[in-house]
Amino acid sequence: MEEAIGAEYGEGFETFRPDGPLKVDVDFLNDRLQEGFLKRIRYAMKPDEAYGLIFSFDNVVADTRALKLKAWKQLASEEGKEIPEDSDAQRLLLYAGADHVLHKVLLWEKAESELDRLKSRLSQLYYDNLLRLSEPMEGVEEWLDCSIYGSHTLRCCFKS
Repeated sequence: MEEAIGAEYGEGFETFRPDGPLKVDVDFLNDRLQEGFLKRIRYAMKPDEAYGLIFSFDNVVADTRALKLKAWKQLASEEGKEIPEDSDAQRLLLYAGADHVLHKVLLWEKAESELDRLKSRLSQLYYDNLLRLSEPMEGVEEWLDCSIYGSHTLRCCFKS
């Protein structure tokens, strides 16, 4: 005699798929899910022991704010322009898009081709500054060494 889905309590469900009916037994699922339950709890409590780590490169691994401000100042110097020193302008230089900064904050060129040239040059200056970066922010190297070479070998990924 075939046991009904859901063991003694009748817990379970059936669904139909193109390749035939799928019968799901809740007791079976609970048993299967218990196997990974403790690992999931451990990873929730200690995420650095999980399967991998994703880092935001910006201001976590490298101080990209300083690099971005430096790029803006280099561009202004090349163009013979001034960068406002007030905190609002500095914040916009860091967090607003280059289009907005060039149009609304710095009030530089209006021609579209000239704006494209300035944005391209800004990107190149930022990239050059990033390549000259010799070491990560304080503590990052030690933390990565523990994560990668410690008791748990983890895959790491950086995003920007």
